[in-house]
Amino acid sequence: MPVYAHKDELPYLTGKARYPEPDASVEGGLLAKISPFFPNEPIQLGNRVQPLPEDGTVPHLPEFRWLHTPGHTPGHISLFRPRDAALIAGDAFVTVRQDSLYKVLTQQTEITGPPRYYTTDWEAARESVRKLAALFPSVAVTGHGAPVAGEELRAGLTKLARDFDRIAVPDYGKYVH
Repeated sequence: MPVYAHKDELPYLTGKARYPEPDASVEGGLLAKISPFFPNEPIQLGNRVQPLPEDGTVPHLPEFRWLHTPGHTPGHISLFRPRDAALIAGDAFVTVRQDSLYKVLTQQTEITGPPRYYTTDWEAARESVRKLAALFPSVAVTGHGAPVAGEELRAGLTKLARDFDRIAVPDYGKYVH
């Protein structure tokens, strides 16, 4: 089965580069502190991985468009289907705060920024959230947490885009500038 990825993500999927080390020093709870034990090794997909087309189309999914939404990783993408405003956001934003063990265990819904300990470019992450909020998605599936839809999504994503620095960006950490 072919795998498609943004060109900036290819080094991590072809064994040429390791993802940046997680930031155990970042403002956050226990999960941030133990993040150095999480896997971040490159994987080798060989010739199964191919770059996404530059025109934003998604092979085999003609109704979806891909959008470059870096921040969490350099080649992070999100998928959007204009027909019904469905969004697959990955970790551009999440619906369960990842630096709170309690919230991870209880799966308490909260629209927030990408996981703090694995986000290396906060300026790009902010712009990615603003780009996604401007799409006014009707439903969003994220990499962490349950899908969110309707007014809960619109209000939460609008608030996150407006107050990203206060809500998402940690006060300190090695990737915080």
